[in-house]
This record gives sequence, C-alpha cells and structure tokens, in this order.
Amino acid sequence: MLLTLLLVTGHFAAFTFARPLLHSVSGFDEQWIGPLLLAYGVAGMIGNFVAGTWAARHAAPALMAIAAGLLLAATLYLVIGGSSLGGVVSLLIWGLAYGGVSVGLMTLMMKVVPDAVEIAAALYVGTFNLAIALGAWVGGQAVDIGGLAVNLWLLAGFAGSALVLGWGIYRSVGEGK
Repeated sequence: MLLTLLLVTGHFAAFTFARPLLHSVSGFDEQWIGPLLLAYGVAGMIGNFVAGTWAARHAAPALMAIAAGLLLAATLYLVIGGSSLGGVVSLLIWGLAYGGVSVGLMTLMMKVVPDAVEIAAALYVGTFNLAIALGAWVGGQAVDIGGLAVNLWLLAGFAGSALVLGWGIYRSVGEGK
C-alpha cells in the first residue's frame, strides 16, 4: 500500500499541473495542450500493456522500472522541459511510465496475497483514491509556495522513494513476484 501511496501521490502532485507545465515551462500554445495530453494518454496505454505483460511474470521489477521511469521523466522535465522538444519527450516518458502503475501494483498485490485478493483490492482502491487527493493537495500547496518546478521535484522524490521501496519488496518476495 505504501508503494501505491508513493507512486500515485507523486504523480498527481505534478500531473495536476501538466497544462501549466506544458504552457508556461515548455512554451506550448493552448491549442497544443489537448493533443499533447492525448499523446500522453496513448503512451500511457502502451505502458499499461507493456507493464501488464511484464508484471505478470515479474511484478516487483516492473514496478521498479515504473518508478525509475517516473523519476527519469521528472528529472528530464526539470533539465530539458524548458524547450518544446524536451517537454514532449519528458511527457511521453511520463505517460509510458505512469500507464503501468495500476496494473503493476494490482498484479503485485495479487501475487503477494493470493488468498486475500478481495481485501487487498479494497485496500488498494482506497489507498489509490486517497493518494490522488493527497497528491493534488500537496501539489497545490507546493505550487503556491515554490512554483511549478517544485512539483517535479516532488514527483522525483516520491518516485525515488518508490524505487527504493520496490527494491526492498523485490528482495523480500523473490524474483517471481
């Protein structure tokens, strides 16, 4: 559940402000925001299928790759997001990585607690929804205090923490999970 909280909170702390990031940081005119978010969504669908296939055999490594992808996306946006090309590359990596979050997390839980999938699913959905709200709230507070770039640092921090936790899960549950 902590892995869910970290990945989803970090994502929504930053993604809630995707439009202002694309407009103010990457310099896109408003007419490009919709198509760019559509491209993000397509990348997310691809990430969902890739992560689902990988997580079916190796859920913890798949989630570590997702966390690393989110960390990479945030870092790239901080470094090259000030250009249109950099913003697009970062956004597509972000979509690809985040697209696998739901399927990866649920697959891991089904493997770790196969005898309590219903309970795990209920806790997962509650934690996921709490993390959405928490991420949006934390992100809003961060923007008020330090501007848009702070949210990317939050995403990087949450994703880095999830990567470390994912490694710990991998070490404790074994390679098959």
